[in-house]
Amino acid sequence: MTKKLFGLLVAGVLCGNVHAQTMCGTDELYNKLKKENKKIELNEAELELYIKQQLQKIDFNSAAKGTAGVDDTTYYDVPIVIHIVHDFGAEYITDNAIFDAVSNWTEVMLGENADTSQVITPFKKWVGTPRIRLHLATVDPNGNPTKGITRRQSYLTGNAGDQAKLDGWPNNMYLNLWFISKFSPDHSGAAAYAYYPSSGAALPYYDGVIGLATYLNYDKAIPHEIGHCLNLQHTWGNNNQPNVACGDDGVDDTPPTKGHLTTGCTNGSLYDTTCATGYVKVVGSTIIDYPDTTNAQNVMDYTYCQKMFTIGQAQRMRIALTSGTAGRNNLFSVTNLGKTGALVPRPDMLPVPDFSVEKSSIISTERTYFQCADNSTPFTFYNRSWNDTITSVQWTFSNGASNPTSASTAFVNNTFSQPGWVTVSITATGNNSGSATKTNTHAVYAADPNTIMPGGYFQGFTAAEMDKWPTFNYYDNQFKWEQYSGAGYNSNDCVRYRSFDDRTSPANKSGTPAGDYDDMFSVGFNLANFTASNLKLNFYTAGARTTKSPFVQDSLQIFMSSDCSKSWKLITTLDGSDLATAAQNAEFFPAAGDWKARTVNLPTANYSDKVFFRFRYWPSENGNNLYMDNFEITPFSTDVNEVAHQPGQVKVFPNPTKGDCELAFTTGLSGKTSFIIKDIAGRVVYQQDQVYAPKTFVQHTILRNVFASAGFYFITLINDNLATTEKIVVE
Repeated sequence: MTKKLFGLLVAGVLCGNVHAQTMCGTDELYNKLKKENKKIELNEAELELYIKQQLQKIDFNSAAKGTAGVDDTTYYDVPIVIHIVHDFGAEYITDNAIFDAVSNWTEVMLGENADTSQVITPFKKWVGTPRIRLHLATVDPNGNPTKGITRRQSYLTGNAGDQAKLDGWPNNMYLNLWFISKFSPDHSGAAAYAYYPSSGAALPYYDGVIGLATYLNYDKAIPHEIGHCLNLQHTWGNNNQPNVACGDDGVDDTPPTKGHLTTGCTNGSLYDTTCATGYVKVVGSTIIDYPDTTNAQNVMDYTYCQKMFTIGQAQRMRIALTSGTAGRNNLFSVTNLGKTGALVPRPDMLPVPDFSVEKSSIISTERTYFQCADNSTPFTFYNRSWNDTITSVQWTFSNGASNPTSASTAFVNNTFSQPGWVTVSITATGNNSGSATKTNTHAVYAADPNTIMPGGYFQGFTAAEMDKWPTFNYYDNQFKWEQYSGAGYNSNDCVRYRSFDDRTSPANKSGTPAGDYDDMFSVGFNLANFTASNLKLNFYTAGARTTKSPFVQDSLQIFMSSDCSKSWKLITTLDGSDLATAAQNAEFFPAAGDWKARTVNLPTANYSDKVFFRFRYWPSENGNNLYMDNFEITPFSTDVNEVAHQPGQVKVFPNPTKGDCELAFTTGLSGKTSFIIKDIAGRVVYQQDQVYAPKTFVQHTILRNVFASAGFYFITLINDNLATTEKIVVE
C-alpha cells in the first residue's frame, strides 16, 4: 500500500527498512491481466451485477439519517494461510510476529480498531463494520495439523511476483497471503498487491495477497489488500493513478477523489473538497447528502492516516464474500470451516527443526557450502527452527568436526578434518510439544586438500565418479546439476544441468527458474609446477533452448580458485546462442552432432598447488537442458586434444577460416611427414616435407596467402606412409 512519510514519520522503520514511496500494485496488475484474459472481464461483469442486486436490498436511508445501521449482525469467518518465501534474511518472519499481525488485521476487518475514534466528524457516522474475522487455518489441504504458516527457501524472495507464490493452498478454501523480501522490476515501487475476485477466478493459483515482509504489520497495508480481494477498489477507482484525476470507486459513501499519494496525512488531504463539493446520491426517493470532503482516512486511500472502511465498503466486501466468484462463498461455509479447522484453537505441534549455511567470514560475498577440509576458515550453521517457541537445540556433525556436538540455539562454527559430504543433524525442542530432528547428509562439502596433477586426468562423469564432483541444488527444485546416463560425447555418461522449463500445467505455474543458480565443483588440481605453461580447460557441451523465445538467457559461469576455495575468479561465461546448439520445445536430449568443443585458457596468475573449478549455471524462462562431458586440463585446445593423443589423426582449425589456420597432428614412429594442399580442381597450391621428433604433437600454421581465393580446399597429411585428407573452407 502506498505510503509516504512526513515529519517524524520519516524516521519510522520496520525490520530496518523505511516505509516510503511504495504503492499497492493491484490496479496495474489487474489492468494488465484484463487485457490478456477476457475471462476476467466477464467475471467482473457478473460479480458487479450480483453486488448491485444485493445492494438494492439494503436500506441506506437509515445510515443517511444517522439512525440504525444497514448491515446485519452476521459474522463471516475466513480461513487464511501465510506463506513465508525467504532466503533466511530479514523476511524470515517469526511465528509470533505473524500471530500479532493477524490479530491486528482482524481488528480492522471487524471495524474494531481503536483509531476509528480519530475519524473526522463528517465521516463518523459512515464508519463501517465489515464483521469479517480472519483465522489462521489449523488443518492443511491434506488434512494434517498446521498453524497456518508455511516456509519455503527460494531465490524468488528477492525477485518476486506471481512466480514467487509457492505452495499455494486452494483459493476456495483458504485466503492465501505470501510475504517476500523484494519485488521484481515488474512490480517496482510496490509494497504489496492482491487479486480481485474476477482475476482470482481466472487464475486461481495466483489468487490472494503478496507483500513485502516489512509490511506484514505496518499500518493497514494488508487490510487494504484484503479489501481488494473482496472487490474494493482504491477510493479514486482502478482505472487511473492517484493524484491524476477525480475518480470513483463505485461506493456511494466514499466521495470522488484524486487520492492522496503525495500529500499524505495533512489537513489539506483530510478536508479535500476538490472532487466532492455538492456530492449527493439519490437512493429510491431519498436524496443522501454525503460529506463534501473526501475520505482520506479510508483504508483504501494512500495516506498515513487510514482509520476506516465506510458502511458501503463493508457491505460491498460482505456481498463479494457471499458471491461464488473465485469460490469466495465457500470460504466461510460451515463445511469449509470444519475442513480447515479455522474455528478451533491453534494446535500444539512439534517444532520444525531447520538450519541455514551462512557466510564463512565478514568478507564473504555469498554463503559458503564448499571449501577444503583443512581450511582454517569455518563453515557457519545458523539455527532456523520454527513452529514453536524453541527452548533447546542439539547439533551433531560428521567428518571430524572441530565441534562435533553443540547445544547452541544461535549458530555453530565448524571446520572438518575428513573430506567429503558433511552430515548435520539438528534436534529442536519446543516449550510444550516435544522434539523433532532434521538430518541433512549433504549439508556442505569438505574438499580433499590433497590435490592431483592434471596430466592424464580425464573426467567422463560416470555415476561412480560424481561423488568427488559435488553438486549443489541450493533451492531444492527441478533446476539442477545431475549425473546423466543415456547420452555422452563418446560414451553413455555425462553430467547435465536440467534447465528444461515446463510450466504448462497449473501444478507448475509458480517457480520460474529466472534468478536461480546452482553449482558444481571439481576435484582439486596441483598446477604449481606449470606457472610457465598455457594450460587449457577442455570439455564438450550440448545445449538447447525452447522455441518460445528467440533469446537464450541461460548462462554457464566458470570460476577458478587458487586458494582452496577461499576466493573465486570468474574466468569465462558461456551464454546466448553460443550455449544452445539446438532449439526444441520438448525436453532436449543430445544427438552425436549436437556436441560442441570448449576450450578455456587458464590464467597463469591463478596457478597454485590447490586449484578448484566451480561451474555455476543460471537457468532462465524458456530454457532447456545443457549437457557436459570429457573434462580435461591439457596444453592443447579441445579441437586438437584428441589428435594430440592419437597418431594418424589430423585436425584443421578454425574451419571455416577467414585467415591463417592450424594443421594439428601427431607424428608416427619415423617423424617424417608431408602435407599437400589442393584446390577444388585438384591443383597443388602448397606442399611441404618435414621431419619431426617421433610420436610428437605438432601444430603447423598455414598462412592465409597460401589460398589464392575463397573456396574449398583439401589438405592431405602423409604420416609414416599413412595418408589422411581433410576438407577446409576458406571464406
